[in-house]
Amino acid sequence: MGLINLTVHPRAETGKNSNRRLRESGRTPAVIYGAGRKEALNAEVDTHEFRKALSGFSGQFPIFTLNHADGSPATVAVLREMQRHPVSDMVYHCDLFEIPENKEIEMEVGLEFVGENKVIRGGDGVLEVVQRSISVLTLPADLPDTIDVDISELELNDKITAGDLGLGTVKVLTPDDEILAKINPNTLVAIEDEVEEAEGEEAEGEETAEESEEEESSD
Repeated sequence: MGLINLTVHPRAETGKNSNRRLRESGRTPAVIYGAGRKEALNAEVDTHEFRKALSGFSGQFPIFTLNHADGSPATVAVLREMQRHPVSDMVYHCDLFEIPENKEIEMEVGLEFVGENKVIRGGDGVLEVVQRSISVLTLPADLPDTIDVDISELELNDKITAGDLGLGTVKVLTPDDEILAKINPNTLVAIEDEVEEAEGEEAEGEETAEESEEEESSD
């Protein structure tokens, strides 16, 4: 993924009334901390720019290049928390945690199961998703939004584990034997087969009984 550019402005005033006025002006209050900062930095971001940046992101933890409007050197930060209004969905506040750009970080990344599977398409199997994310270690700039897991070649009762993933420079921390997904038999098809088999045995039994009755009548 590429880091998301975001301009942050220093925020002099804090408090409920100040934050309300800030939101009405088209800005969102933010707090920046981490990366050796002794004190958290009160900041603000353009609400439209922030929402636009998030709209193009499909992962769990967006990572930003913070361009500081006061002329300070750019930093890298991950979105740790975001508060939204429960009705309007307006972003009320966000917490940005700065991280060293040249230091590997441990993060959870969501999994996307992709590919057309013939077993599933034929109705003989169903996909059971066991894990929807894995833990990885990587540089911020190399952190993927999501990880695609190809299920197209799986056969019935096959499974994919964390050890099956090849992510290049991204190190998978989730244990290799951790099951991510598997193809299970379609229980509905199995039940239908059992019903058909039972009906067949019942019909065969009736035919045998009828034949026996005919033989006794002929005697």
